[in-house]
Amino acid sequence: MSAMPRSVHVLLFSFLIAGSVCAQVKGSEARKFDEFGDVQYSDLIARLDNFAITLQNEPNTKGFIVIYRSHRDLPGLSNRMAIRSRDYLVNSRGISAERIATVDGGDADSLSQELWIVPPGTTPTPRGDAYSRNFPDLDSARKFDEYGYDPAESQGRRRGKSELSARADHLESFAVALRGQKNAQAYIIAYAHFTKRRQLVWYENHDVRYEPRLDRAGTARKRLLLEKRFLSDVFGITPSRIRLIDGGYRKWRAVELWIVPRGEHAPIPTPNSFPGRGRPRR
Repeated sequence: MSAMPRSVHVLLFSFLIAGSVCAQVKGSEARKFDEFGDVQYSDLIARLDNFAITLQNEPNTKGFIVIYRSHRDLPGLSNRMAIRSRDYLVNSRGISAERIATVDGGDADSLSQELWIVPPGTTPTPRGDAYSRNFPDLDSARKFDEYGYDPAESQGRRRGKSELSARADHLESFAVALRGQKNAQAYIIAYAHFTKRRQLVWYENHDVRYEPRLDRAGTARKRLLLEKRFLSDVFGITPSRIRLIDGGYRKWRAVELWIVPRGEHAPIPTPNSFPGRGRPRR
């Protein structure tokens, strides 16, 4: 076989260098790994598992979880959904917490969850249809978020600040909103659980158990005190700004977060389950 001319060697080497540079440039860009809407928990876990594998294979990158909510969603939804995914990646898949960033993307045309692989020095690209919510009515009481809770989280010994901080992330966006409205009060309403029939419940940690028909006395109060401690000890919200309301019973436990400007009426609880005089057995 005849030797390849030197000019061809030079041209081939130039192509290889150019291809390598292009690959490096491409590899150094933040890239969207996945995008989806409101999915079943099992589907979410499958997507996060694939995301974790990619992060493990690319140890120099970070993972960004970006959540956009629709204009119909409560403001606290984005932060809460992002934290749920981050906690799974850290606690179940062993990804370092320092490698996972959560981003509240604000409002968009629809609810969207994005997973990004982000090399050093780069950032995810915001959605083109993302926009700022119209100026909220700061003169009226407004619900900021609503979520369920497990009464077991409110039990046990008095925890130190570092442990509290690790469990208080769901209130971060609420605390930020309160700081921006210094003359407003934070109202927290908690509902305990009552149903006429026992309910079999599947939790996100794969624990399946029957719920009691009626929560123990003080269940809602304990949760209220825990949320207040989160806000004051972790986020520095003055305790005098925090009002607590035991809302009675619902068919599912719930916590509501409200921001109420000075002079406005407190939010009215909306229980939907009533044990009555003859309190049933648990």
